[in-house]
Amino acid sequence: MEHIRIGIVGNIGVGKSTLVKSACLEPLKEILLSTIPNRTGGETVSSFEEKFNPTVLDAFYENPVSKAFVAQVEFLNGRLDRQNQIEGCQGIVLEDRTIAEDYHIFGMAQKILGNMSEDEFLAYQRTYNLMTDKIPGPDLIVYLRADVSTLQQRIKDRGRESENTIPFEYLNLLNELYETYISRNAKCPVLEIDANIDTPMDEYLNNIVTKIRDEILNLKLKVTTPGISKWVKLPETVATLKAIDAETKLEKYLKNNAKIISIAGNVGLGKSTLTAIMQRSLKVGGVYENPEENPLLGKFLKNKSKYCYDLQLHFLRMRKENKIQGKDTEKTFILDRSLPEDLLVFCYQFFEDGYLNKDELDLLTTKFKEVSKQIPQDDLMIILKGSTELAWSRIQQRGREMEMEGGWSKNEIRSLNQWYKNYASDVVRFGFHGSHILEINVDKIDFTNQIHLGYIYENIYNYLTNQTD
Repeated sequence: MEHIRIGIVGNIGVGKSTLVKSACLEPLKEILLSTIPNRTGGETVSSFEEKFNPTVLDAFYENPVSKAFVAQVEFLNGRLDRQNQIEGCQGIVLEDRTIAEDYHIFGMAQKILGNMSEDEFLAYQRTYNLMTDKIPGPDLIVYLRADVSTLQQRIKDRGRESENTIPFEYLNLLNELYETYISRNAKCPVLEIDANIDTPMDEYLNNIVTKIRDEILNLKLKVTTPGISKWVKLPETVATLKAIDAETKLEKYLKNNAKIISIAGNVGLGKSTLTAIMQRSLKVGGVYENPEENPLLGKFLKNKSKYCYDLQLHFLRMRKENKIQGKDTEKTFILDRSLPEDLLVFCYQFFEDGYLNKDELDLLTTKFKEVSKQIPQDDLMIILKGSTELAWSRIQQRGREMEMEGGWSKNEIRSLNQWYKNYASDVVRFGFHGSHILEINVDKIDFTNQIHLGYIYENIYNYLTNQTD
């Protein structure tokens, strides 16, 4: 991913389109781009307004009962269609209404109002779930909140004939659904904006964009695959030679400068694969989890409540021994999984699932902190990020018996993925890591592609030699 996706959400008439259009122009554009370090010149602010057939919308407003299902499918298709364009953007992406709003706001509203039958809603729900499971959500949501009276006045001012008949009750229901969505269902950080404020438009927009900039910096949102397009756009021979040069340079550097590199990421995203490739191609040491040799992992996957606490203690001891063993070799080594993610991802999720109680979680926290102070710190942490769909498909493909027979469920992998969204910042602010972090979007990177691997090696070299932020 070479962009930060920001969803601009809110009720009809709240001012989403005005904000999205204005933020793509100077001086607001530069405010947003200032959040991107080491800009290459190819970054911009891209806007994606709602895309749908206006005839369908007009027909829906005229007869919502008969046209609700068709309209919702059309709106969903429009947002799915624009996703292909979003993938090719560099910089900041502003989405005028997100895919999630189709379902959580407008789809549910039509069902509540009786405009969709049970069968229609279930069909729409299934389509939404199947399609959106493959599409990651935005990195940040900006929620424009306004009272219905404000919305009605703005709808009147913009003068769209098809909107003149929108009743107060419908706008009020949408507002209620937005509040539920923002507080209970949003899967990323939310910046809430009071859109009732009556100030000059330029001042109002500047204030919002400045708040978005500050939120991006506060959350430390960043591009996870910066510069990959430069590699893949090169002629294949040129890119391959560049990749070989990057590998050679990194291999030589690591031979003369012993480093500790850990690779973190959700189950199934390729930690062991990347560790093995780096170990062989760079001629460094590799330290692996070896799940088949773990005496407790298979038992845990069959009875998580009984073995959860003991398994976490086992992982803690194992990772401590692995890191000390690797450091004693006095050469560079790669760790298959970082120590803190056992606590900050898995233990916290297991607590939410009821496999650990509060006392056990607190005790594990103290033990992890104690051990982290006794062992050498990583010089670089690589965090693999990817969709639940990709992780789940790879778990199925590799077919480990312990994972297949009662092991992980897709919902569990999805829940773990939520913790990884903030892992890069959590591992620093909770005191487990104080050096460089490189995030890689494995939805876009193929570790078996030499050109992609060259891109990774170039970034690793730059991070280890302090040539990037």
